[in-house]
Amino acid sequence: MSPRIAIGLVLGSLGLVMGRAAEPVTFHGQIQPLVFRHCAGCHRPGGAAPFPLLTFEDAAKRAKDLADVTARRYMPPWLPAPGPHPFVDERRMGDADIALFRQWADAGAPRGDPAAAPPTPTWPDGWLLGHPDLVVRLPQPYTVPAEGRDVYRNFVLPLDLPQARHVRAWELRPHSRAAHHAFLRVDTTGEGRRLDGKDPEPGFPGMDVPSVIQAPGGHFASWQPGAAPHQYPSGLAWTLRPGTDLVLQAHLQPTGVPEPFQPELGLYFTDQPPTQQPMKLGLGSVEIDVPPGQSNVVVRDEFTLPAEVDVLGVLPHTHYLGRRIEGTAIRPDGREEPLLVIPDWDFNWQGAYRFREPVRLPEGTRLRFALTFDNTTNNVRNPFSPPRRARYGPNTTDEMAELWVQLLPRTPEGRARLDRALLERIARDTVAYSRQRLRLDPNDGTAWINLGKALLSQRRLAEAETHFRKAVEVALDLDEGHYYLGLLHRIQNRPAEARTEFQRAIQLNPNHARARGNLGFVEAESGRLPEASVHLAEALRLDPKDVLALTLLGKIRLQQGDRAAARDLFRRALVLDPKNPDALEGMLAR
Repeated sequence: MSPRIAIGLVLGSLGLVMGRAAEPVTFHGQIQPLVFRHCAGCHRPGGAAPFPLLTFEDAAKRAKDLADVTARRYMPPWLPAPGPHPFVDERRMGDADIALFRQWADAGAPRGDPAAAPPTPTWPDGWLLGHPDLVVRLPQPYTVPAEGRDVYRNFVLPLDLPQARHVRAWELRPHSRAAHHAFLRVDTTGEGRRLDGKDPEPGFPGMDVPSVIQAPGGHFASWQPGAAPHQYPSGLAWTLRPGTDLVLQAHLQPTGVPEPFQPELGLYFTDQPPTQQPMKLGLGSVEIDVPPGQSNVVVRDEFTLPAEVDVLGVLPHTHYLGRRIEGTAIRPDGREEPLLVIPDWDFNWQGAYRFREPVRLPEGTRLRFALTFDNTTNNVRNPFSPPRRARYGPNTTDEMAELWVQLLPRTPEGRARLDRALLERIARDTVAYSRQRLRLDPNDGTAWINLGKALLSQRRLAEAETHFRKAVEVALDLDEGHYYLGLLHRIQNRPAEARTEFQRAIQLNPNHARARGNLGFVEAESGRLPEASVHLAEALRLDPKDVLALTLLGKIRLQQGDRAAARDLFRRALVLDPKNPDALEGMLAR
């Protein structure tokens, strides 16, 4: 090919590009397809956004705003920067598309030819995945006050399931402008219902929930406005059993008028039980002190993986002063690999991020977390002007620094090593967290209990007892303080004192299954079998999955000569734990 021909082809190509760039940008020609692709999922009638953007009239009056918010990447809301490991459902808009919004606004937002308009997308009426297998609605609405502080409240959603079901997907419909974000928790004990009954309003207050109310096995289970329904990959469903309630932990914000909150939760089931169980690692720190005027205060944490894992997703969390968040994997050979980078955090658009493909990391990989705070007037999201000193705390005007990482160990041996490492880390973090809370409020009974539990797990029994006694001193109605004192006395072989504390816990909370079960063990160890039988039976009524209670009551029934009842109890234990040695031995007993 001659140079002249080659130059001509290049110039011709440039002419085509220039010709396309010179074409007027119109709503129907270029903008409406972008709106349908990037915006309409929320900006449509019935969507999460406060106004629709489907028509020319909807968009044209906001042309300048659309150009501004897309240029700042405030919209569409997507915080992570591009990285080597893409996330599911990324909402990032490319530079060329952002430029089109600016060109359209600068040209006066021309309509263009309606005949060139793309077909308007359609969405399912109501639930995005079709009608759920089960819809659960908060029985009574909760009214968020028109003004005042943010509300953190936990709402019990009774299920009344006749049999175990495996959740493959779920969708939350809050039906309220006050909903900022929420977390889904599982309660197999009835503790949520008990706390709900303590005041006349729906739900119970606070960011702290009892340890028996937990996120579904290793999953994040979070919601924020515009979130797609949660769908779990094959093998990663989670199970709901009869007697289980769901608890929705909601962050609600006043809107200027009293706002009713009566959410609906749609559950989608599968017949395939889970074959894999993820685990969660928390990186972060409560040692946060951000002076006013400082823009580069960095909090760091690190964890070395004791086993090969697949990383399934990440969930960052901070408040209004957090600016930059980094989660990095440092492989054993020293190579650094970004897992998450958020260059400009926005508290209003927080969420969990699941990788399109799991990120496999070898044993010995270090997971490093760094979060930068900006407590200056340059931070437009700073809640205070002039800035105030910020320390760790649960309120949004305090600060937090967290990165949760969802891990799937590759082998059973690796799972065991990771589980031990995570338990040690949880104990360490709980000690630091509880002491931080007690610096803020020395009469925080829950913090005294949590500190005692962490020390108990570290076998620091004398210190644990001191903290449990402090808990029951400052919070007379906290049954958990008496329960853990009883447990401590059982470990110390002090049965009389253990009996007293378990009885006190049951007086405060008659539905305390673990206190009932442990009191049954104390009575059995003391030779008081009739009394033990009563308490163990009641423990199993409250928690039918208590394998230890099943096997002990089975042994008592054998001693009492009731072999049929004993075999039934052992059989139930083996359904839950097929290798349980006590149940196997009991089934073979003559």
